[in-house]
Amino acid sequence: MKVATIIVNYRTAAATVEAVAAAFREVEGIAGSIIVVIDNDSGDGSLGELQAAFGHDRWRGRVAVVGAPHNGGFGAGVNLGVAHVLETHGQPEYFLVLNPDSKIAPGALGRLTAFMEDHPDAGLLGTVVNNAAGNQLRGFRFPSLLSELETRACLGPLTHLLRNKKIVMDIVDSGEVDWVSGVSMLFRSEVFASAGLFDERFFLYFEEIDLALRIRQSGWKIYFVAEAIVDHVGGLSTGVGDSTRRLPRYWFESRRRYFLKHHSRLYTAGCDAAWICGHALFKAKAKLLGREDRMPPRMGRDFIRYTFANLLKPAPEAEQYRPRPAPLPARAETR
Repeated sequence: MKVATIIVNYRTAAATVEAVAAAFREVEGIAGSIIVVIDNDSGDGSLGELQAAFGHDRWRGRVAVVGAPHNGGFGAGVNLGVAHVLETHGQPEYFLVLNPDSKIAPGALGRLTAFMEDHPDAGLLGTVVNNAAGNQLRGFRFPSLLSELETRACLGPLTHLLRNKKIVMDIVDSGEVDWVSGVSMLFRSEVFASAGLFDERFFLYFEEIDLALRIRQSGWKIYFVAEAIVDHVGGLSTGVGDSTRRLPRYWFESRRRYFLKHHSRLYTAGCDAAWICGHALFKAKAKLLGREDRMPPRMGRDFIRYTFANLLKPAPEAEQYRPRPAPLPARAETR
């Protein structure tokens, strides 16, 4: 088998069916390929809908629907998919991970695998991600103290000054990056043996950044492939893109966990201070110009409250500066 595709669904059955159909078009001609859909304990009938949708002979043997015993988050869902593939089909050459609200463009997978074959040092590839707002996501830098300031401030002169520290890289052609969007990722399967799987202590957000950092620490490179395109709606499962809703607690937890895992407590505190300063600059600019800020409600207050509530707490063992791979999960029940 050459490519195993994993799509994690949480209460987005209709979108997942469309994502699978687009992915199936890409892998249909690849002998032995499989698509695994993980239903992350949606509890809304999604599992039955997906089983019915992919029970037709057209999909039989090529699309598997696996019910997770509980919703452990995106990374845990992908890990279950990897375990299912390894236990039922053996090790593929590549794992393609797609969001359930994404559609891979025709020919994108072929361009990704060709790039992998031409770059034996590549462990992970990302694509152009076209989102619903008309913007494109490409390649990214790892978060840092200065990037936290720049990202929150959204202030032209500051952005120009810190252009080499911005999270979003100004990249047009294919090239090496720090990390890529979790919307669409192609992994060389050997990567999981050396860097580990997703760290399941991240429920949602920052898990792909954490894994990318471990992949680079293991000696692999990460590239953005400009010729591969994926369309993405965004926020269907989480609602994080909805500016009328407050950020969920797991966003704050995942952010803190990432910085504490890969940096010192002092540096983490510095990043928190930079975020708060950047947010204050952003709010001041919006008020001065009379513009609506279009941020989630109480975002700044929630951030400050969470930061100070956890600032003096001893770091649990799970958050200490000890990067480690996630263990291979037990196989989920196929229903």
